[in-house]
Amino acid sequence: MKRRVLGKGLEAIISNQPQDEQESNYREIEVSDIYPNPFQPRKEFSEDLIRELADSLKEVGLIQPISVYRQDNRFFLIVGERRWRAAQLLHWKKIPAIVRELSIDDVMIGAMVENIQREDLNPVEVAQGIEMMMEKNGFTHEQVSVKLGMNRTTVTNLLRLLKLPEGVKNGLIAGKLSQGHARALLGLKDSADIEVAYEQVLKKDLSVRQTEKWVKTFYEKKEKQEDRVDPDLRRTEEKLARFFSTKVKLNYSKQGSGRIEIYFNHLDEFERLYQMFVSKENKE
Repeated sequence: MKRRVLGKGLEAIISNQPQDEQESNYREIEVSDIYPNPFQPRKEFSEDLIRELADSLKEVGLIQPISVYRQDNRFFLIVGERRWRAAQLLHWKKIPAIVRELSIDDVMIGAMVENIQREDLNPVEVAQGIEMMMEKNGFTHEQVSVKLGMNRTTVTNLLRLLKLPEGVKNGLIAGKLSQGHARALLGLKDSADIEVAYEQVLKKDLSVRQTEKWVKTFYEKKEKQEDRVDPDLRRTEEKLARFFSTKVKLNYSKQGSGRIEIYFNHLDEFERLYQMFVSKENKE
């Protein structure tokens, strides 16, 4: 995807190079006086990569200073969290930094752009960062697309990823499936169906195109399968679904073995179901 050129002001935010001495406000800051960027969209940092960076810093020193901004007499990172973490591993007392006077809006956008352009974020982190920008600033999809140099459709598609069930989102974060797979799965009606389809994508190692075709025929196949289900079994499932107030799937073999699957779409629903079992156990 071709990105739009950053504006001069935004480019200055994420640049690590000292500018004019008066403008850059270059100085050395106590490592312990610096805090992570509260608007950092990136959630995971590889410990192995931090250690490798620490070894490099120990060998050749810090070539580029970090960038920070000041708020309430505290310094917060804009760019360079990995370098800051590596400096902590090396027990450095101070670290070279450029102190910038920025608005919170600029800091948030700068952190997003810096990570996206360096491809440090997974799709879910990008979506979460965009959602945070919209909630805190009231941005529209179009405004976010302009500020981040993205196509508006890309912004919309990224935000749709947040509707995926947690297990599927974790699979996307871990690289088990691509954004193309995820967008195809979002064509299904509910979380339970998405989770079933997700497991099939992994099991059969389906391509994006194969996943799209499979999703299109998902409900047709599901209806045919349900038509073959024993009527007594279906009635039992319906009774269980009414009792638990959620979808229930009953599977059994001719030998008499089987399992009951009780579905939940979020943690609150899981807690409700868990309390039902716990309270019954306590009564006994």
